[in-house]
Amino acid sequence: MTADPSVAEHAARLAERADEVALCLDFDGTLSPIVDDPQAARPLQGIIELLEPLAARFAAVALVSGRPANYLAEHAPAPGVRYLGLYGLQEIHDGQVQVDPRLEAARPAVVAAHEDLKPHPAVQASGAWLEDKEYAVAIHTRRVADPDQWAAPIDQAAHEVADRHGLEVVPGKLVWELRPAVRSDKGDAVRRVVAESAAREVVVVGDDLGDLAAFAAVAGLTAEGGDGLRVAVRSAEAPPALLAEADLVVEGPAGVLDFLQRLAA
Repeated sequence: MTADPSVAEHAARLAERADEVALCLDFDGTLSPIVDDPQAARPLQGIIELLEPLAARFAAVALVSGRPANYLAEHAPAPGVRYLGLYGLQEIHDGQVQVDPRLEAARPAVVAAHEDLKPHPAVQASGAWLEDKEYAVAIHTRRVADPDQWAAPIDQAAHEVADRHGLEVVPGKLVWELRPAVRSDKGDAVRRVVAESAAREVVVVGDDLGDLAAFAAVAGLTAEGGDGLRVAVRSAEAPPALLAEADLVVEGPAGVLDFLQRLAA
């Protein structure tokens, strides 16, 4: 496979200064191919084996995702890797999941929203799938026969129920996530990883709308005198805004695997 020369050039430069670089990686659509059943998502073969050697060489390697932290640790286990779940509101320390106390306080509202969504006409009629993320609930339409037809009704249902219980709606690719209105996004998580690792450069790799905040964090750190690289993962569903903001675009999780292999070489 012949790589885009820019991929090879970026990887070679980063590898030379690995101990100053933090790698922040998304999970779904980035390490893992997109699948109809979110619970069946697994990293592309070969990626997990790279995480431990990368963590040993680089200032930090962190998985930053809307997934729960324990899901990330279970499905992409590697010593030395940080797992920041729920956009940084969860992280595993010494084998224990630490949760922002504001999430704990809002847990009853999430449970109530989940119960309200189960019988909702739009959810029932569309066949949308509800994912219990413990501190959030997500409505997935990837397995719906005509997701475009149901986008507006599901969006309305999500906002209706979220407003009732004081939650916010975070949209993604064929998914609406209802979560507590606790200020945190992938940008906050990226800034924390950089600060705590004392990295002088950060690389963010992602494929969805939530990664725009992480890209913005890279731009902010660069404006403050640091270095950064925004890597977008192209797919048929990749948001045009993310591709437009990227410094480098790779083709699907296979492109991510190639990039990580070059970093580890």
